[in-house]
Amino acid sequence: MGHTHAGGEDESGKGKRLLIALALNVGITVAQIVGGVISGSLSVLADAAHNASDAASLGISYGAWRVSKRRPDQHRTFGYRRAETIGALINLTTLFVIALYLLYEAGNRFLHPQDVGGWTMIIVGVIAAVEDALSVWVLSKDRGSLNVKSAFLHMIADTMATVGVIIGGVLILLFGITWVDPLITAAIAIYIFIHAFHEIRSAIALLMESAPKDFDVDRMVAEMTSMAAVEGVHHVHVWQLDEGRTAVEAHVAVSERDLAAADRIRRGLKDMLRDRFGVAHATLEVEFAQDVRHDRSLIRQE
Repeated sequence: MGHTHAGGEDESGKGKRLLIALALNVGITVAQIVGGVISGSLSVLADAAHNASDAASLGISYGAWRVSKRRPDQHRTFGYRRAETIGALINLTTLFVIALYLLYEAGNRFLHPQDVGGWTMIIVGVIAAVEDALSVWVLSKDRGSLNVKSAFLHMIADTMATVGVIIGGVLILLFGITWVDPLITAAIAIYIFIHAFHEIRSAIALLMESAPKDFDVDRMVAEMTSMAAVEGVHHVHVWQLDEGRTAVEAHVAVSERDLAAADRIRRGLKDMLRDRFGVAHATLEVEFAQDVRHDRSLIRQE
């Protein structure tokens, strides 16, 4: 009971940390929009757009987290924990759109330069850097899910982008090189694009019911078939129920005809899958080897 209670406190803390980070990002966005308009700095507005997307991302993450806490029912028998992955997919897709728009605006500003207020860039950049650092600190306490990990990495990216804005403001003040503003904007956009591409692959893999990246299916089958009375394993399916749970489904051909003995084999296999491969949910169909008449391919071609 104590373990369960602790887990509940940790999940509650996760929700509070998401809300704190959301509030910080809303504050950053408002400050940067005002500063960007006053200074005429595209890089400040670009960072504001990124922070706005992060605020939206944190809002969706919080909403998805709340949905993911729902208990399984007749319509969602595996539960709602993939809601967080869906939220992450929405957020990352939005980031692609923002990155492309920022690249367009940076190109336009290169062709049509404008005066930029360096001091305003520096002041707004310092304020944003402090709030970004606080968001990083808050989210660093919980990076277990793709949503929170993605938000944490976004905050790291924001901090780097904000430092870039400050450097841009210094260069404009010292040397008057206004082209550094769209250059930094383009760099921020490219970084966002690369980061979003990396993260979205994980979300898509989970929604496509892929096996975990480091899961060795061949080794699992080899260890299953090495157990006494197991003559073969076929029709294997390995997928992720959510970010923390792996599921396995397979047909197991055994030489043992006694029902009680076959059930002991099945339970032994499930224990092995849990202990050695971290499988949270295993469905094993036990068959008498000599009576198997269907295809015995390892992965059935549906």
